[in-house]
Amino acid sequence: MTITYEIQDCVLTDRFTAVCRGEVPVGDLRAWLAGSFHAVEAYLSGTGTAVTGPPFARLAFLDGMVVVEAGFPVRHEIAAAYPVQPSTLPDGPAVITTHVGRYEDLDKAYGAIRAWLDAHRYAPTGPHWEIYHDDPDTEPDTGHWRTDVIQPYRTTPRT
Repeated sequence: MTITYEIQDCVLTDRFTAVCRGEVPVGDLRAWLAGSFHAVEAYLSGTGTAVTGPPFARLAFLDGMVVVEAGFPVRHEIAAAYPVQPSTLPDGPAVITTHVGRYEDLDKAYGAIRAWLDAHRYAPTGPHWEIYHDDPDTEPDTGHWRTDVIQPYRTTPRT
């Protein structure tokens, strides 16, 4: 089955976030994310801070490890309370696509983004992130999982 990805070119505005940060082996990522999302949710609930969107993870893969920050967007900067830290998602040009299905198949969405950037001669900048619209704990059918993939890029064309 061939999946076609619609690529949206947009300009993002920066957003405050509440996150946990870590460096974990790739195989431990899913469990680490679940624990981090729960920790951030508990912190936000305890402080009365409203979540303004679904959970996300900003990722950088390095030699079998993932440098990651995961959490939720919020209206204002939070105070740090280990393990939860304030952060932001950056502004600027980015491409977005939506993947429907298993997380193990997200590489296809990343391939579509790379192809779009190459076709426009743009270079990715900074870590990409994923926004998770469905909770695997409440939606067991992986065929329904929706994940947005966002990649910031530099507008100066590569030569």
